[in-house]
Amino acid sequence: MRLTGGQWRWFLGAGLCVALAAVAAVLADALLARLRPTVDLSAWGVGPTLSERGRATLTDTSGLIAVTCVLPAESPAALPVGRLLRAFAQASRDAAGATFAIDYVDPRMEVGAATRLMAQGAEGPGVLLRQAGRHAFVPESALLSPQGVYDPAEAESAVAAAIARLSRAEGLEVGWLTGHGEPAFDGTNPLSGFSGLRRALENEGCRLRPVTLDVAAEDGGLPASVGALMIVAPCYPVTSAERAFLLDWLDRGGRLFCALPGAGDAGLGPLLERWGIRFGTWPRVPAHRIEGDAGLTDLLAADHPVTRELAGKARLVFGAPRALVPETVRGVSVTPLVRLEAAPIPGGAQTNQTVAVAVAAERGGRVGADLAFRPGRVVAVGEAAFAENRYVLNHATANRDLAVNAIRWLTGLSGSGARTGAGVLRVGGDAHAWRMDFLTVALGVPFALCLALWLLTRRRG
Repeated sequence: MRLTGGQWRWFLGAGLCVALAAVAAVLADALLARLRPTVDLSAWGVGPTLSERGRATLTDTSGLIAVTCVLPAESPAALPVGRLLRAFAQASRDAAGATFAIDYVDPRMEVGAATRLMAQGAEGPGVLLRQAGRHAFVPESALLSPQGVYDPAEAESAVAAAIARLSRAEGLEVGWLTGHGEPAFDGTNPLSGFSGLRRALENEGCRLRPVTLDVAAEDGGLPASVGALMIVAPCYPVTSAERAFLLDWLDRGGRLFCALPGAGDAGLGPLLERWGIRFGTWPRVPAHRIEGDAGLTDLLAADHPVTRELAGKARLVFGAPRALVPETVRGVSVTPLVRLEAAPIPGGAQTNQTVAVAVAAERGGRVGADLAFRPGRVVAVGEAAFAENRYVLNHATANRDLAVNAIRWLTGLSGSGARTGAGVLRVGGDAHAWRMDFLTVALGVPFALCLALWLLTRRRG
């Protein structure tokens, strides 16, 4: 087949257009990979809505709450926070809760008023809440995403936590076990750090503090103010003496969150077995793969407070979690929270299986000297990586909600930390995701267009 001069010119012009489109796609993809923009959809439609956790917070409040936005007009949170506070005020009226008196102060234009507010508890730009001589302050940074734009999910969580702190005499403390090679809870690495989890818990009114077990001490190194203990990916095993103390502490109403290491049981196997949670005999590999070879699951328990608000409308991401096998133990109620479709066992039956990768257990506690009856609770997750920054800071997954709801259930907080009312679209991803996007837009799409043009030109010829 020979092409005429007109066909050659048409074909070369079309090829040049495809090449220019490929260059533009490469540049746009590189720009998005560098900037990772966030598109806020919360202002679309009828306005911001509150999550179940936000509404539950309001049912526990009463009286008058004075709220003052101490934000400059150019702040990206100035206008949307006003809409959020009006949504809180309306939801509080509907729930017969507290009455909100909302005021706005621009610290750059009203220096005198801003100075008086700083004397009353404002620590800079942010939102100040006052009630009956108490105050709670939400800094501007808690209203924004790490990229510096308004984040409706972060803002609602932070304001709801401030409202809850006004109704509590003291804040909650959550212990983070150290001394066994555990990662730091304030690590800021965008992939493997846990600073996102720390910020999420602080927004819930919980304060993380490092704890080292001392079995020789009367309290074992666990202060009475610690409402729950987190054991996250220890590198070295928990000793038998420490394990015996933790078992006794749980029997007296302790609350434990375990996120297992990638290999071994770190001495936690016998402890969890006493609570009806046994490690699988082999690490399960997710059958469904997404970005970064992680497993995607939406198999969540709809009858447990930890996952009730997430079931059916949220998805979790796991890398290679350990399988957790629920077992029957007298007096212990064991509930699989999250299940994952797993690849078949090598050499075994060639069918996919559904295994539990997060389990909750509860047992009635002994009556202590103060006659308080507090049931012991345990939440175990088959890997610690699910709560790392790579997933917790990504609003496209519910990993943060799972961790927050687990701590809320362990510490006895009402409501759920699920951010189901936030409308946020995040354009972003890890290095692997951006490489795949690059190959798709720079190679796949132009190749498909060139193939289509070649077939069309051949038919016309």
